[in-house]
Amino acid sequence: MPSETERELVHTRQITCRAFRLKNGWLEIEATLSDEKGQSVAFRSRPPVQPGAQMHSMALTLTIDADYLIQDVRASTLIAPWAMCGGTDDAYRRLIGLRIGPGFSQQVKTLLGGVEGCTHVTELVAQAANTYMQASWPDRIARQMAVASDPRQWPDKSTLGFVNHCHAWRRDGETILQEYPELAPPKDK
Repeated sequence: MPSETERELVHTRQITCRAFRLKNGWLEIEATLSDEKGQSVAFRSRPPVQPGAQMHSMALTLTIDADYLIQDVRASTLIAPWAMCGGTDDAYRRLIGLRIGPGFSQQVKTLLGGVEGCTHVTELVAQAANTYMQASWPDRIARQMAVASDPRQWPDKSTLGFVNHCHAWRRDGETILQEYPELAPPKDK
């Protein structure tokens, strides 16, 4: 890896997602994105963005219930290179009523793809949805374990949606054998 004297920082993107539990048990996911320039960015019709200045700062908040359903959405374009950039903020309310799960990304693309949304805010939707899945995991598992210790008897099959969608959680791997041996394939004799 080159030393710091052999390279120059030209851009920093920071995405931060935080999950909060509301009094009603729902989760509020707050996602932010910022792009800070490390070099001057020239434009033809406006002053340049100077090193150390932000090019983008956006925020998205999703309120999601225990059944993966989006109940509320707030999008805010705080800093953007063009005045019209925040013009799509209200469009993100179209996500209300969508359920996070199979097909979610395609639904978001259909509702907010192209000129209907902002590339950066739409990127935050996926990050917020992933954060919801991580933040809601302990509650979802606890609900299922209260029904049955054997995951094959869990009523919400989507709780196990991670199986075979990650190297560590492959059905024939050590993690499944350790955590959910009931889901492991039968051993050859």
